[in-house]
Amino acid sequence: MKIRDLVLWAAVIAAFVVIFVPAIPSAQAQQQMSEQDKKMMEQMMKYGTPGKAHELLKKYVGQWDVDILTWRDPAMPPEKSKGTMTNTLIFDGRFVKCDFDGMMGDMKALGLEVIGFDLFKNVYTTFWIDSWSTTFLVTTGTLDMTGKILTETGTFPDAMTDGKTMQKIRNVTTFMDDGSYKFEMYMAMPDGKEMKGMELLCKKK
Repeated sequence: MKIRDLVLWAAVIAAFVVIFVPAIPSAQAQQQMSEQDKKMMEQMMKYGTPGKAHELLKKYVGQWDVDILTWRDPAMPPEKSKGTMTNTLIFDGRFVKCDFDGMMGDMKALGLEVIGFDLFKNVYTTFWIDSWSTTFLVTTGTLDMTGKILTETGTFPDAMTDGKTMQKIRNVTTFMDDGSYKFEMYMAMPDGKEMKGMELLCKKK
């Protein structure tokens, strides 16, 4: 073989090494990334798709007349007022959004609530904001064995201590056989006992 041919073959081999050999690990890495992407999508679907627990949210849907009871002193009769609630499913049933419009005692009140089921934590989570505070109230909890009683707990800043201490609350939502539902809020007192602070009875229009 002539020297010129040897030089040509050497050049071809060198070009193959430079161009194609570095691409082999890159192709393997691309295949690995594709497998990781597939796993990521599977996990996102697992934790992002509404399931059986989200069926409860449908019970909130509709327009409701609300009878409101509030207690400032457990020894005294509750104050009575009225309101309305408009509840709609959002994001393909992942959450229910509740718009409250009414009175809280003798004060005009607007409220916005979002309820969902967190598949990571396996708990129902409620987010609440309103027109009489600047606090974001978040409660979490579970449904009882009957599927009719949702109990959630949380805390909010105690105004009497300028927020230096937190007020513990327990919220109970009971779904009645007639299609209505009742919301009750209980507050923990300094002696450890609970006081019922609010009750909302929601009847579908």
